Amino acid sequence: MLMKYTAVVIGASGLTGSFLFEQLLENSSYDKVISLSRKRIIHKHPKHQNHLVELFNPETYREYLKGDHLFICTGTTQAKTPDPKDYYRIEHDLPVGIAKEAKANGFSKVIVISALGASPSSKFMYNRGKGEMERDIEALGFKENYFVQPALIGGNRSEKRPFESFWKKVQKIIDPLLIGPLKKYRTIHPTVIATSMMVVALNGYPKSRIESDELKSIASD
Repeated sequence: MLMKYTAVVIGASGLTGSFLFEQLLENSSYDKVISLSRKRIIHKHPKHQNHLVELFNPETYREYLKGDHLFICTGTTQAKTPDPKDYYRIEHDLPVGIAKEAKANGFSKVIVISALGASPSSKFMYNRGKGEMERDIEALGFKENYFVQPALIGGNRSEKRPFESFWKKVQKIIDPLLIGPLKKYRTIHPTVIATSMMVVALNGYPKSRIESDELKSIASD
């Protein structure tokens, strides 16, 4: 008998999260897909359950945070969140807090969107925050935890990100030049990230930190 799973998605309305959300709904291995969000996610798929919550307040979502595979797709930018403390709360405190509640609720597997170059010792605030997030979720002791580390994410976002839009144009020029060990710095599409996250959730992976070029390989297999 085919095993059926319940997926919980945090950040299902975001760029990558929205692609992942749709893929989970269409995958026969999942019989329930729960999205927890601040704003209503309207989707009439029979598998879907949406709950309005305040993600910084576990009291509002603890009873809904139950399932097999937890996908955390949250994040922000320095332009959108210029205050360093608020930025850290979103990049670090939010996913770690959710993961802590999930562990207490019996989840054994969590898959989180991080970033290429994430490291607690990084000189860059963004990479350092992501690295500390990885470290602190790993310390919670899940049976399986995976951190996908994409390079610059392609695709069109709903909000304007002028610098990112400019850099994507630059990346189109330099991507073909990035070969060998530099291939991992090529632009990656959110559908590829989403597919690889689902594949890793269902099949596992020998490494907990999965860089951008590996994500492409997983998604194409």
